[in-house]
Amino acid sequence: MSETTLIKRVSQGDHLAFKQIFNQHKDAIFGYSYKFIKSSTLAEETVQEVFLKIWQNRAKLDPAYPIKPYLYKVARNHVYNTLRNAAYSDQLKEQVFYRQTACRNVTEDQVVYRDLEAFQEQAIQGLPTRRQLIFRMSRTEGLSHEEIAQRLNISPNTVKDQITKALRTIKEQLHIHTDIAVSIAILFFL
Repeated sequence: MSETTLIKRVSQGDHLAFKQIFNQHKDAIFGYSYKFIKSSTLAEETVQEVFLKIWQNRAKLDPAYPIKPYLYKVARNHVYNTLRNAAYSDQLKEQVFYRQTACRNVTEDQVVYRDLEAFQEQAIQGLPTRRQLIFRMSRTEGLSHEEIAQRLNISPNTVKDQITKALRTIKEQLHIHTDIAVSIAILFFL
C-alpha cells in the first residue's frame, strides 16, 4: 500500500494503517531522538508522543505530503522541549546531560561526520549547474562575490542571488534533519 493511501486511511481513523506507519517509522524516530537525549526511556517517550500527536491530529494530515518530515518535526520539537525542561529538573538533567557525555563514541562521531559530508555533497549536487558552480566558488574556493562575478562575467548581485537561492534550496532539503543543518551551517559559515 502506498504512503499516500496509508496517510489518507489514517486521516480517516484507520487503526491498521496507523499501525503500519508506526511500524515503518518508530525505529528511525527513536534513533533520531536518542542521538540528542542519550536515554532509551526518553527516546521511547518521544516516539510515543510523536505518534500520539499524529493520531490526535490525524484529520489534518494531507495525503499529498509525505509523513516523514512531519514525524521528524514533531520529534524535534519534543526533544527540544525535553532538553529545555532538563535545565529545570535535576533528575532530567542527570538523565540527559551527564549521561550524554559518558555515552560519547568517537567512532560514531566519525561515521556521522562522513554521513554529514555525503549528505552535504548530495544537497549541493542537486542544485542547477550554474548555481552549483557559483556556490562552490563561494564556499569551497572562498571567492568573494566580486571575484566570482569577474570570473563568470556576471554581476555581483546575480552571484548574491544565486548563493541565496542555493542556501534556500539546501535548507529546504535539510529541514527534516535539523542536526545536520546546524552542522552544515557551521561548516559553511565559520
